[in-house]
Amino acid sequence: MKKRFFYLTLFLMVLGIQTKQFAQVQNITITSNANPDQSVDFYYEKKQPGSYYLSLEFSNISNCNIQNYKTIVSNYSGRLLKLTPIDKNQGINYSFQYYYIIGKPNPKIDTEFQYILPFKNGKKIRINEATNLGEIYFGSEKPKNWKNYIVNSESPDTLYSMRKGVVVQLVNQYDASSSSELHYTSNRNSITIEHADGTFAIYEGLKKNSILVKLGQTVYPQTQLGIMEVFNTNNYRASFSIYFLYDKDFKFKQNQTLKNYKSEYEYITPNFVTQEGILKVESGKEYTSIYNEAALFQELTNSEKKKYLKNTLF
Repeated sequence: MKKRFFYLTLFLMVLGIQTKQFAQVQNITITSNANPDQSVDFYYEKKQPGSYYLSLEFSNISNCNIQNYKTIVSNYSGRLLKLTPIDKNQGINYSFQYYYIIGKPNPKIDTEFQYILPFKNGKKIRINEATNLGEIYFGSEKPKNWKNYIVNSESPDTLYSMRKGVVVQLVNQYDASSSSELHYTSNRNSITIEHADGTFAIYEGLKKNSILVKLGQTVYPQTQLGIMEVFNTNNYRASFSIYFLYDKDFKFKQNQTLKNYKSEYEYITPNFVTQEGILKVESGKEYTSIYNEAALFQELTNSEKKKYLKNTLF
């Protein structure tokens, strides 16, 4: 019987608000095990929390009818699939490579969901919409329905979560800039939270070591996330956006540059609960963050509701 072999091409794709960032840390590993009946089982292990869309592609395969396999993996480990030989007296020979990206492709989104602005109750803020710098300066394609909100403040306000979810990515490595003329930087600490409907919220502009949540933690509406970082002299700045994976046919582009970059993610324009009403915020206008039990309890279980009512806070 011919020797079985495989080769591995691995690229972890991580969303960046302005540009595409490719992480160097291998999050998902796949192993295979040949069984006495000539079948082959494939298993995965995942280091980070969150849902990942995985594409497993086979080549040089014989004695089995399969070319690719795509699935969503959410647990930390499990079995992916079993290859069954056509001729049960012969083994299966194959090579494979795999790709993965965070998110569930084209999830069913509740477009009427009411998000709470990521600030404390009663806080008045002015919201501006960010431009996409990749499009302006590098000529890259703007992500679909691009929407990123910016809030400036004279004080280091606390950011709060906009809805229930799980913390799936943390960046806590950048010190505040000492420049008084800073207009833009991609070196920003951030928190990414995955929601039950497959959307993600990213909160950027947190002070180093001020983050109050942990990777894998379930957060609730108005859970404290961290403190805004100083952006330039006497100005603190945070940004936030909500997006989801829409590209079912993603594949790492070997020669991708900022100019030909195309995002696999689509952004949404959410409905926010504000003192001015439930609305889609407009750039340059002021809004007051408020919430009520109806907004807080949209996704909570009965036990979570009881806990809230008992303790007032999560």
